[in-house]
Amino acid sequence: MADTNSSNVADPTIKDEKSGTVVAPIEDQGLKIAEEKPKQIQKGATDKTAIGQVSQVNREFLEKSVLKAARAKNMPYIDIERTPLNPDFIKVLDLETAKKAKMIPFLKAAKSLKIAVADSDNEETKKVIQMLKDNGFEVDLSLASEIGITEAFKLYDATQKYKKIELVQSVEEKNIQTYEKEITALKDLPVKLGSVPAEEALNLLDIGAIKTKASDIHYEPSELETVVRFRIDGILHIVFTLPNDTYHRIADQIKFKSGMQLNINAIPQDGRYVFTFNERKIAVRVASIPTPYGESFVCRYLPSDVKALTLEELGFQGQALKALQDATKISQGMVLVTGPTGSGKSTTLYSMLNLMNSPEKKTITLEDPVEYYIRGVVQSQISEKSGYSFAAGLRSILRNDPNIVMLGEIRDLETAQTATQAALTGHVLLSTLHTNSALEAIPRLTNMGLAPFMIAPALNTVVAQRLVRKICPKCSTLDPILDAEKKEFDTEKISIPEKIPHAHGCDECSNTGYVGRLVIAEAITIDDEIKNLILKNASLTEIEAVALKKGMTKLKQDGLNKVAQGLTTLEEVFRTTNLLD
Repeated sequence: MADTNSSNVADPTIKDEKSGTVVAPIEDQGLKIAEEKPKQIQKGATDKTAIGQVSQVNREFLEKSVLKAARAKNMPYIDIERTPLNPDFIKVLDLETAKKAKMIPFLKAAKSLKIAVADSDNEETKKVIQMLKDNGFEVDLSLASEIGITEAFKLYDATQKYKKIELVQSVEEKNIQTYEKEITALKDLPVKLGSVPAEEALNLLDIGAIKTKASDIHYEPSELETVVRFRIDGILHIVFTLPNDTYHRIADQIKFKSGMQLNINAIPQDGRYVFTFNERKIAVRVASIPTPYGESFVCRYLPSDVKALTLEELGFQGQALKALQDATKISQGMVLVTGPTGSGKSTTLYSMLNLMNSPEKKTITLEDPVEYYIRGVVQSQISEKSGYSFAAGLRSILRNDPNIVMLGEIRDLETAQTATQAALTGHVLLSTLHTNSALEAIPRLTNMGLAPFMIAPALNTVVAQRLVRKICPKCSTLDPILDAEKKEFDTEKISIPEKIPHAHGCDECSNTGYVGRLVIAEAITIDDEIKNLILKNASLTEIEAVALKKGMTKLKQDGLNKVAQGLTTLEEVFRTTNLLD
């Protein structure tokens, strides 16, 4: 390293304060540790490297010298040995290149890269920096001591024994146990997760989610261990537990990969990353919340190759199917899909959009977040932090001359008012609302502050839905219906079947008895008669009586019809509709 200012050169010899022994010659600007062993070594000293022979006092002096040199060069300084490093940064530079150039990456965010260097003027260092820039990186250099960088190289050496992973599909399936047994086999994963680098551990978990068709993985730390749960067909299963030290490594990797701030753990954060498996791109939406034992994460998996299902494939039948099909043909008005979180509302809206989308119409969506991309549709994602809310976004969308607008959710009065105005001024507006039944959407909008004279002319169709698990065709049985079960059908005025399905469990369905899900629904078309009832502030009982006369099938009735068809079980219908009893 070339001298820049001879007045800054430190005393060429450093003595240990306790013994007075000369330990190593040090040059302030060169910051070089003598390559040969010192000639004066105390009797009994073991054969150590120069690094091991530098006393703590000398090391502190050395780092101060580097700090002084960094100031002279107008560069940031970093004590790289004391800086927590993510071993996955090894992907940016291979070990030999990093050692030769005496540089080590310590922070990476997208294409922004911070690197510690021992000598920014070194020709080899310059060459590597230029190579990184040519590869699209924005490089920011910090000056570090050569000894600190040498210590940091140990991290690289430790990771060399592991296979470098470039893409998730490079992880062979035979190394992920036999996932055909799904949950049972996944119980063996903790041992493997504790013995591999954090990146590979997260890869294995990602693949486990895809193999088991899980929609989410929940990581829930406690005082003694971390519980890992997979949501499969809408139900959470405890798959295994992890030692907290293993989990914290994986948690750091999740934050790094999803673009979260690594040094912040006291507030919730949101992030996203994408991985590839068997030529499939899967986006992962990540949300964290702080707990007393570390951050808890939920990772939602959103495969890009999932095609929008038709309304029939989702499970819509009869009157509800016809109501939604008719709603896709309207030229203006509001269509609302209601239900609790996780009831498939957005999926239904996507299916409707696919039916409504055409080159003659402009369709714009406002989502939080964009989960699936639709060709020919302009999709926009809100950002509350940036002030881009549903209400503000909807106002902007309406200035872009759309025919059809899909709004992820109506959350407040401002959004409801803008959505209603859009529906009244020649637009088709699709959105979701959190209510238990279809008719409850009317008082929900009223409670938000909308007047009946705005609700009645704007509303066209309201559908409420739930997702029930489909019976496993491999292990289910059709058994004679019991007297108690007959009463359920009789009460809801549904024809009583002779036999109904019962779930058991096998390897094919991970011993759950179910594979996949389907919709049970109720839908109401807001015709002139019902509009008049809304304007008169009629009770829900009055409106429901009219809707039932017009042929509306209630949620529980639709569920029982699907039990009679052998598609699901009574237990599933009770589980998803018990709030309505």
